[in-house]
Amino acid sequence: MLVVSLTSIPPRFATLRPVLASILNQRPRPDRVILALPRQYRRFPGTFPRPALPDGVVLLRLDTDPGPAAKVLPAARALAGTGARLVYCDDDCLYGPGWLAALCAAQDGPDTVVAASGFAVTALRRRSTPAGDTDIAQGFSGVLIRPDMIPSDAYDIPPAAWAVDDIWLSGHYARQDLPIRLAPAARAACTPLNRPGALQDAKIDGQTRAGANAACADLLHSRYGLWPPR
Repeated sequence: MLVVSLTSIPPRFATLRPVLASILNQRPRPDRVILALPRQYRRFPGTFPRPALPDGVVLLRLDTDPGPAAKVLPAARALAGTGARLVYCDDDCLYGPGWLAALCAAQDGPDTVVAASGFAVTALRRRSTPAGDTDIAQGFSGVLIRPDMIPSDAYDIPPAAWAVDDIWLSGHYARQDLPIRLAPAARAACTPLNRPGALQDAKIDGQTRAGANAACADLLHSRYGLWPPR
């Protein structure tokens, strides 16, 4: 079974349909597309009507807001033990023909994480010793995993990691020695969109994105010995 999962935020609900359509139009066609949405949002107070969804998209409602990790953690929990392939991605890209096929083609074994794009932790002033092509799998353009690659403690997201799911999740892949393979053809099939509410530009608990990345890397090093400072 091949599943694609993503999340969204209220300012983007009105523009979700073309993104979801681009996923549904992939070949191979995913067996399931999951949209995981909190009932209430940390960043956006109040309640919001559910967005209009095309046929073929399953809405998964969440009682808590895990931040951007909502794109993967609820689906991974639901699919644990099924042997499914799970792709998680963002709601501010159009996914062109061949995107999903390129991610699947780059998977060279059941214990391989595939990312359309990534970066080395040297950008965070950390020592890089990746098991694969890179250290950090960037979710915005697609990451392919098995649900069981997410260990139980990854679901308990600490405040330092809430806004920076790429760092947090990649740390848990690294501590299991799971290699990350890059799929540049998948990245080439993605067209980023200009959408409101980007975390890249937001301050969460007074921290910029760069500060949150650094704090999460510090936490992963203190807990698991990953990525020593340079």
